[in-house]
Amino acid sequence: MPDDMDISPQGFSEGEIMGVFHSDVVDRVRGGSEPNVWRLPGGALVLPRVFGFCRGVKRALALAERAADEHARLARTGLLILLGEIIHNPWVNAHFQRRGVRILTRSERQKVEEHVTRDDVAIVPAFGVPLPIERRLRDIGCRIVDCTCGDVRRLWTWSEQAARDGYGVIVFGRSEHDETVVTKSRLAEAGGTYLVLETLRQVEQFGGMFQAEANDADFRASFSPAATNAASLKAFETLAQVSQTTMLYNHTRRVREILTSAFETRFGSAAADRLRFQPTVCRATQDRQDAAVELCRSGCGLVIVVGGFGSSNTRHLHELARQYAPAYLIENADAIRSVDELLAYDRDGETARTVHSWLPKERPLRVGLLAGASSPEIVIGRVLERLAEFLR
Repeated sequence: MPDDMDISPQGFSEGEIMGVFHSDVVDRVRGGSEPNVWRLPGGALVLPRVFGFCRGVKRALALAERAADEHARLARTGLLILLGEIIHNPWVNAHFQRRGVRILTRSERQKVEEHVTRDDVAIVPAFGVPLPIERRLRDIGCRIVDCTCGDVRRLWTWSEQAARDGYGVIVFGRSEHDETVVTKSRLAEAGGTYLVLETLRQVEQFGGMFQAEANDADFRASFSPAATNAASLKAFETLAQVSQTTMLYNHTRRVREILTSAFETRFGSAAADRLRFQPTVCRATQDRQDAAVELCRSGCGLVIVVGGFGSSNTRHLHELARQYAPAYLIENADAIRSVDELLAYDRDGETARTVHSWLPKERPLRVGLLAGASSPEIVIGRVLERLAEFLR
């Protein structure tokens, strides 16, 4: 889907989006005499060498901001309609709602003709939209502003080609994540078969079933209709594997090892001819994961991760940080209620829970602050200020 307001990845300035999302606090910490470190009487707040918005997110927000600016300037009669969250960050989505943008739910997107008219402007989020919805938007005849991330597009292109070449496609990712939902749609439209595996445990389960040549009934019982459109394991005897762009990079390497081992057990020396891999985890995700590990390994008494609970790349930073220190994922500074209460992500319920005695008592205390690729600096800055109150 070509952009109605086309810009290349280099076709926007930082100033276009940094106005509303900018933080003077982050600038001061980043550019101080000791870069990315805020020294305080009770310790230090430390940022990684890279954090926050990636270039794909900046591009998406620049396009959406331009659309909102133009809509207001020209006093258009139609509505600005976003086909789902533009990125998985509540502050950012609330910002666009304040600008008059209506955000459709997933069920509303399935009935897009009931919510979008020819006079409206439809904004496609960074995750893209399924092909049937894209075609229906074109039939409606509305203006389309396409904010799809380039890395997501490359994932589609590669996996669709693999499907056309006769490979069954394994997608390592969250089955109900917006990006993966669209990828499944694109693969189905290309006539391909897919299986979404969400965890390394599921990958190992698939590998074991594949080696044992499990029957069709066992396969269907093991994987839900939301995870696969294949009727049997046979569809994956030639296999291509991709990853949701925000998965942990070291996990994607492990996926490749598990699948290769399973194929070698089953097919011996012919295994390599039956496998095709593509490292679709985006570079920005890898960079933020590497920087997070570097910071955590340097020694922290506490790690706070800032971002939306629905953001896969942010949740993976939290997963990494927990290996090194007490770590909590919060959405914004309001989650830091007191020295004894923190509203943090609950991995079991995938919601927020109140954590007591979250702040270590030892001083000096070194606190690492991580932020995913969808986390705006204005929110990061407010969290820094709130944390600083406890170390003064």
